[in-house]
Amino acid sequence: MKVLPLIFAAMVFLLYLIYERVSLNRLRNAIPLRISVTGTRGKSSVVRMIASVLREDGRKVIAKTTGSQARLVLPDAHEVEVTRRGVTSIIEQKRLLKTAAKIKADCLVAEIMSLHPENHYVESQQMLLPHIVVITNVREDHTEAMGKTKEAIAAVLSLDIPAKAKVFVPEKENRPLFETAVKEAAGELIVVPEEAAISLLRQAPDLHRKEFRSNLDLVYGLGQHLHIDPNVILNGIRRARHDIGKFAIWKYRSPDAKKTFYLVNGFAANDPESTWQLLAKVKAILPPAGGQLIGLLNLRADRGDRTKQWLEFLRRSSLDDFSRIYVVGAHAQIFRRKLKTASLLKSQLPQAIMKTLLAELEDQSVIFGCGNIKGAGELLVDHWNKIGATYEL
Repeated sequence: MKVLPLIFAAMVFLLYLIYERVSLNRLRNAIPLRISVTGTRGKSSVVRMIASVLREDGRKVIAKTTGSQARLVLPDAHEVEVTRRGVTSIIEQKRLLKTAAKIKADCLVAEIMSLHPENHYVESQQMLLPHIVVITNVREDHTEAMGKTKEAIAAVLSLDIPAKAKVFVPEKENRPLFETAVKEAAGELIVVPEEAAISLLRQAPDLHRKEFRSNLDLVYGLGQHLHIDPNVILNGIRRARHDIGKFAIWKYRSPDAKKTFYLVNGFAANDPESTWQLLAKVKAILPPAGGQLIGLLNLRADRGDRTKQWLEFLRRSSLDDFSRIYVVGAHAQIFRRKLKTASLLKSQLPQAIMKTLLAELEDQSVIFGCGNIKGAGELLVDHWNKIGATYEL
């Protein structure tokens, strides 16, 4: 007799799975074009630019980002915060499909939010089933969940490629793993060449300072594939709104007007490789100055693997780029003990941090925020936006 309740429970669960599959199929079929963006860095920016280009082309688009700020971008470009109760879950993507189907969206653009391999598979191949997958890059980050090498991370990202999908990847980031995954999925691999967006940059050279070239190449390559006019693509990229993690620079005069500082938001670059690429961009943008270039490294309690990665990187690097490294946030005291050249900031309050830096740094110094946007990084960016004047890129 004890077997009967188990059989009944199994039947109920099976019926539930069938219902879920039918429900998801119905929602997906109501959305003519589904695009997902995966990779290590730049996903949110690429999602926002693609959605803006599609809107500019007259399409009804809904987009979702999960980077520095989880946001739902509606067809009129109005943004709604993604409310979360408890642990972040890929079930959010099912709600996204429901919303897109309800408003009869022509296009859905979603940032892949998974870290662990099994979630990547379920999110992309069981839930979203995108027609187009855009891979931004492969960097060493989230190593505890995705693996410690680029090849291991690429293998996880390849799980985001469902059957018959078209996959866009920058030429520099393409690798055999992606080619194999696309072939097994009977899809199409579209390798976007470097300088694919060169015609846009000739029209709008300022974009090179504001955006990473590979991101522009991807958005332009996708736009061309969708037969969107180049001028429409350019206007869409220009009108894209970005979140708090977007690269920005502010010029700030100290209260006594004796010192000028340049404040750089590079917090969302996260991993050292991406950060150093952004640092090179900053050096090319800012005028030569006699002040110091200061690294302000913000650490997160829930990103211990990233803290370890930064520690190992700074230990083996010459640190010639920075006059000094300040460290703030979780793990900061341990980090300081292991890296004697780092200076510890005890307070996470932006006013207290700035007070310390203003007292210790020279005129014309550049304060380059890096590591993580969450916590002190987010507070600092908000503070810098209030006290500084936007430095036009």
